[in-house]
Order: sequence, then structure tokens, then C-alpha cells
Amino acid sequence: MALTGRRLEVDRIATLAMLPRESAMVVVGDPGSGRSSVLDAVAHRVSLPVVRVGVNGSESHWPLAGVTALFTALDDPRATAHIAHLLQAGSTGGQVPERAGLAAAHDFLEAVHTLTLPPTVVLIDDLDRMDVESQELIAFLAGRLAGTALRVVASVRTVPADGPLAALPALRLEPLSEDVALTLARSTAPDDANDGVLAILAQETGGNPGVLREQLAGLTRGQLIGTEPLVLPLRPTKTTEAIAATVLDAAAGRDLDVLARLALVPTAKAATWDRDALDDLADAGLVAVRGQHVEVANPLVRSSLYWRTPSRERRAAHTALAEVTADTDARAHAWHRSFVDDVPDAVALLRAARSYVVDGNTTAATSLTERALLVGGGTADEHEALLGVAEVMLANRLLSAAARYLAAIRPFRETTTEVRRLRLQYSVEFLSGDAVHADELLLPVDAGDPVETDAVAGLLATVACFRAEVWELDQARDLLARAEPFLDSASAHTLEITATARELIAAVDGTLPADADLHDGLSAAVLTGMSDAALLLLAHALSIGERYRSARRVFALVLARGPQTPLVWTEAARYLSAENEVRSGNFRQALRAIDVWEAGSAASERFREPSRVIAIAWRHFAEGRSSEALDVLDRCLAQRSTNRLWGATAKLHAFRGRVLLLDGRLEEAAVSLEAADAIGRSLRNPAVLRHLGDLVEAYARLGRIDDARAITARLAADHHSRPSRWGALVLARSLALVADDTTRETARRRALELFQPHDSQYERARTFAALAAVGTATERPRLGAAAAAAYEAAGLRRPLVTPAPSVAMPSFGGSLLRSGPTGSAPQPGTPRSAPDASAALTSLTAEERAVVQKVTEGYRNREIASSLFMSQRTVELRLTQIYRKVGARSRSHLVALLT
Repeated sequence: MALTGRRLEVDRIATLAMLPRESAMVVVGDPGSGRSSVLDAVAHRVSLPVVRVGVNGSESHWPLAGVTALFTALDDPRATAHIAHLLQAGSTGGQVPERAGLAAAHDFLEAVHTLTLPPTVVLIDDLDRMDVESQELIAFLAGRLAGTALRVVASVRTVPADGPLAALPALRLEPLSEDVALTLARSTAPDDANDGVLAILAQETGGNPGVLREQLAGLTRGQLIGTEPLVLPLRPTKTTEAIAATVLDAAAGRDLDVLARLALVPTAKAATWDRDALDDLADAGLVAVRGQHVEVANPLVRSSLYWRTPSRERRAAHTALAEVTADTDARAHAWHRSFVDDVPDAVALLRAARSYVVDGNTTAATSLTERALLVGGGTADEHEALLGVAEVMLANRLLSAAARYLAAIRPFRETTTEVRRLRLQYSVEFLSGDAVHADELLLPVDAGDPVETDAVAGLLATVACFRAEVWELDQARDLLARAEPFLDSASAHTLEITATARELIAAVDGTLPADADLHDGLSAAVLTGMSDAALLLLAHALSIGERYRSARRVFALVLARGPQTPLVWTEAARYLSAENEVRSGNFRQALRAIDVWEAGSAASERFREPSRVIAIAWRHFAEGRSSEALDVLDRCLAQRSTNRLWGATAKLHAFRGRVLLLDGRLEEAAVSLEAADAIGRSLRNPAVLRHLGDLVEAYARLGRIDDARAITARLAADHHSRPSRWGALVLARSLALVADDTTRETARRRALELFQPHDSQYERARTFAALAAVGTATERPRLGAAAAAAYEAAGLRRPLVTPAPSVAMPSFGGSLLRSGPTGSAPQPGTPRSAPDASAALTSLTAEERAVVQKVTEGYRNREIASSLFMSQRTVELRLTQIYRKVGARSRSHLVALLT
């Protein structure tokens, strides 16, 4: 398993180990921080010989046991003799102990110098568990490595300021961030583990990989998959206790009684506590003060303090704190009362949790929510309060947490509340990359209740948007038709969402009205009065409709609203804004937008596959890392199942095919693009999936001209029914790729002249590169240079490799010689004056090879002309050119040469 979250540390140690001079470093980390794993990664990373030295803690009272282990690990026959000498010299023999120690150190250093070792990396794990004498000698050696050929890296828990290792360079393994810890949890836990549970563990384990793994192992099956609540704070593990002991020992003399009582609550108002004691604890780094609230800084210390307090004492302390907070801190009061009351008030806990989410304190909100699930009775009021918590969690981008608590909510009998639950459920499903199964939309509606009809109409419009996003346009239109009877009494917000849903459907279908006909010409006065959700739908529709500037303006309007915009809409605006720049071909701006999106949210807050996968793969691709892009796409495709969004799967295949095509892996590209075509065949707007132009190019470069022409015909038909600027540019390119001799020059000239200054530089580069791939040897350098310049203008950081002549040639079946190295030996029976057929094939154009393919299959000239969409005269002219190039005297001789 790859080491998660320590790449920079491993890079630094590996760099030090590869320096031309001897060097030493101490790696310092808490128990469970991954010191051994880092050394393992370094051992696999460096190219020098590596010597691992393990430490047996039971030998720590044996003098020089560690030095003996070091010499034993070194591969030198003289090391054994030095061991006996050092052990004998280790006795004081009547000398002053300090002088004896210095003499032993010099003896040890001299012994190491006498060994004939190649440059070697020595990795010592847990050096601080060695005997004291060995620690001192190895520290002495580490400071005087010149001439030894050794690079020494040792891991320790701590480095005392007055210890022998204090003078050595130290690298501290800091706790993992919550993002990295969540990534580690996802890679460690079973596939069916609840992501919300993993996010809680990432929070509560303080970024310690060892503790995280111990807690995962300690969960019950129900807790792991999210059907049972967690008990927070988590019960301490062995590693947790070791870390807490180190922290608390260093805090000796502080008021730890206050710290122990503060550990009883996730967070509390500072005004209810002794301010002097809090300041003292804050100075020691034991508590964190955030505004008016205070909490134990380290969750592992809180876990240890909480659970080491006997139950009776905890209950008594909760009782006292409940009285203190009754009038000053209602949320802490609800927490403490839940440990005191015989029938705890779960609704009060959930309302407090909701307000914590609004305040941005998700840790406290999670603790109170888990507590409510643990002590609640599952009443309808509790479920409605839990729904409120899940709603604000989704609004604050906590998608996995919202999904976790949504799963615990039963359907409601009251229609408006059930509509809230369904809207949340569908939103979570959609943002998680799952198909939205809206069978529950057959709700009983009281047509005379405007509140009910408005709620149902809003839900239908919302799900219609989700359907349109995945290109299920008929279903989306049906949902809007079902909402139509309720719109007379609908609220302004519902009418707004319904209108923008229609615009999104029209954009996907390729029939979006002009900007002048949308919202009073997209006037600022109208746009500023629209809701965030409606603005995002409109902006996305504009982007799909290739109104990139207008979309950019609307996205900017959402992002400029600042704190008043729910974080979930900010997240969506950032992602869709990046997608808009990618579609426009502005790769520089797209890279910036993706970076802003990634930096603006934590891993637990980001939308999951496939949206993030496509964005990250685009960044890899744009920066010239095609293999990384393909790895990301392949992992996502491997994880997707049949209940996932088919439209997103088509996007993944289409993008994968595009990357492969530009890397020259034509057969693989064709397979991926054919998969995208099969999935997205029902979509009649070619400008949405944008795979047909790539498929034409792949077929043309493979020599499958008939297939390329068939796809070009489809593209032309779809473009004429749903015209777009992208479609016009790509259709012109496709026609140039499949044109015959009589129309080739005209088609290629049109494909290039069609571009205007405001058109996508990326598509311009694609056209130059495609024409270079099928062009002649004299055309290829010129077109390739133009493609490289256009790629650079688009911001695509990838070198353009001018295609080799063989790339432009079709691949024939088994009856023909495949294009290959140009120096193959002539076949027996071939006239000496005739050129080598394999070499001659590489000189043919794609169109000439297509004619050859038909000749070998027994086609007559008239049949060839019909199948390849050219005149019979053109076929005859091509055959004459083919005979001259391959040295054939007749049709039968041509077939004989190539079979």
C-alpha cells in the first residue's frame, strides 16, 4: 500500500540520502505517526544499498547492544571483530567514566572508518529505545560521518534538548491534515464503509495514522457502515494513551483538573470557566480558544482524559456543569443534560448541533448529533430535527455527513416534510455521482393546499434539473409537465427554478434561445434578484450552449455574493466555472479555476466522483501528465457500477479517448470513444459530449475511412439539426480528414479558414494536429509547428510530437502486410526491381491505402468508388499512383505483392 500523506518527508530524506557527501538526520514523530513507514518508503526510494537496524526494547539495559546490532547489520566481515573489541573497551578499567566514554567513542569511529563500505544508507528505527551507551556512540558517529560512506537516518519519539541527538538535523512528522487523514481512512477501510463515519474518525484521531487504524479496527460492523452511532469522544487506544501521557507529562504543574472537566464537553463558552486557568492552559497549547468558545486542543488528549475519569465522577461533573450552563450556554447545557436525565432530550441536542453547523463548528455538531442518535428514541420530532441538521450540513458542503444522517431518517407522513427529505435525498444522490431514483415522487398532494402544491412543484423542478444534467431530457420534460398544474399557486422561487430547468433542458438539447431572449437580455437588474440555485442553472445552461462569456459573468455573480451564499452553491459555482473554461478551450483559466476549487474546500466537503475526477484528470492532461490523467480516469471507471450516472460514464470514456488519441494510442482511443458513443448515442446534440470529432480522427488515422465517413455523416446530420460553433469547426475538420483527392485541398483550406480570432485555440490546434497526422511528409512539419503554437496559445502544456508517416496510414487486415519498419526483406518471388512492399505501403496516403484495401478484398473500381464516396475516375487515378509507388504492373500484381 502506498504511503499516504508523507510524500514531502520521504522526498526530503531521500534527497539527503542521495547527497554526494555523508550526512545524518533524526526523524521525530509521536507514536503512531508513521516513523517506520517513512523509513520503509525511503528504503524503497533510494538507489544506494540500504541497511535496516531494528531495535529490541528488551535489550535496552544491555550496554552497547545497539552498536552490536549496527555492526551486525553492516555487510563487512571485519565488523564482527570490531564488536568484541568495542565490548572489551566499553569497561572503564579504572578510568574516569567520562574519559572511558570518549575513548569508546573514538574507538567506535575508528572501527567504522576501517570498514570498506560502498555509499550506504543506514536506517535505524526507534533509536531512542536503544541502550544509552549506543545512543551516545551513534550520535557521536552521526556528527562525524566524513569518510565513512554512511548516510544515517534514525527515528525517535522525542529529542531532549540536553540529549546526544540534539545537535543533529531533525525532521518532525507533523499530524496529518484532516484531508489526508480522510484519504488514508478511505484507502484503509472496507469498500462499504460509510464515508461520513470515516470523516468523523479523521477528525477525532488527531491526524495520527496509527490511532486511525486502531479506531477503524475497533468499530463494530454497524458503526463502520453507518447504521449504528459512534460514541464520542472515541475510546482511547494504546497509542492514544501513549501520546496523551507524553503531552500531559510535559504539562506538569498546570491546572489539569480544569482540563479534565473541559474534556467532558466538545466545546464550551469561555465565560463559564476560570479565565486565568484557561489562559494558562492555552499558553501550554492544551486548549484552543476560538472566539467566545474553548475546547481541548488535541482530540487524543480529550479522549484519554474523558475515559480515564470514572463514570460516577463524570456523571457528577456533568450534573454540576449542566447547572452552571443552564442560563449561559444552552448548547453545552443540552449536552450535559443528556448524561444526567433519565430520558435525554435528543431534539435539544439536534437543534444545538444544527446551530453549531451554522457557526462552522462541525466537530461539536458531529458530537452532539452522534449523541442524539445514541440516546434518542427515534420519534418523528427527532427525525425532523435530524433532517434540519442534514440540510445545513449539505448547505455547508458536508456531503458525506449529510448522507450519513439522511440514512437514519424515516419517511414522513406529512407531505411538506417528506418533500424536504426527498429533496435532500436526491441532492445528496446527485452530488455523490449516483443516479437519482425518483420513484417516490408519486406523492399524495392536496391541490387546495398551496404550501403542499408549491413544495411538490419545487421538488419536481429540482429533479427535472438533475435529469437534464444527465441528459435524460424526456424524463426531465415529463417532470416539468407534472409540475405544470401546480405553478399557478407556486412561489416565486419555484417558478424561477422551473424556468431555469427549462433553459437547462433546452441547452442540453441544443435549442437554447439567444441571450437577448433570456431574463431580459441577461440584465444585471434581473440577475441580481435571482437565487443562487437559479443563477447556477442559468450559468451552466449558457456554458453548455457555448455562451462562455455570459456563463463566466453569471458564475462570477454567484461567487461575488460572498458569505451570504451557502457553501454548497459556492462549491458548485467553482466546479462549473472550471468546466466552463475547459469547454471554452481556455486552459490557463481552467487550470486556475480548478486550483481555486481544490483549495477552497476540504476533502470531506468536495463533490465526489465523477465531477472531481474529470476536473483533476483535465489538470493532469493540460499539464502534460497524460499517464496520471489516464490513471485517475481508469480508477473512476473501475469503481462505477450500473447505478451510476450513464452520462458521466460517457464523459469519462470520451475524455479517456481524447487523451489516448492525442498520445497517439489510436486503437485504444477508438475503443474508448466507441464506448462513449454507445452510451451517449441517444443524445442528439453533438456539442455536449464532443466525442464524434475525436472518433472521426481516430478512424481516419487508423485508415478506417469508411467508418470515419459514417461518423462524419452522423455529425453533419446532428449539427445541421442543432447547429453550434463547436460543431461547425469540428465538422469542417472531420470533412477534411475524410475528403478524397478531388476535394482534399478545398476541405482542408476551409477547415483552417473557418476559425475566427475568438474561437477556441485548442480546437484550432486540434485541427492543425489532425491534418498533420494524415498529411504528406512535406506538410507535416509546417502543420505540426502551427499546432504546437496553437496548443501553447490555449495553455496546454504538452509537447506536440509530429506524427510519424506510419501513424497516418490505415491498418490493414491479415491479408495485407502491416506497416512497419521500412527495411524489411523482400518476399520471395518479388522482382528485384520492385521496391519492398512493406516500405512502399508507408509512402501511400490514407486514401490510397483505403483503395488498396478494397482491391485486395476483390472490389471493382465502380464498387470502390461507391463505397469510398468518390468518382470512378478518382479511383483509377489513385490506382495509377499506387502502381507507381509500389512497383506494381497490374491489379493482380499489386495483390500478389501485398499478400
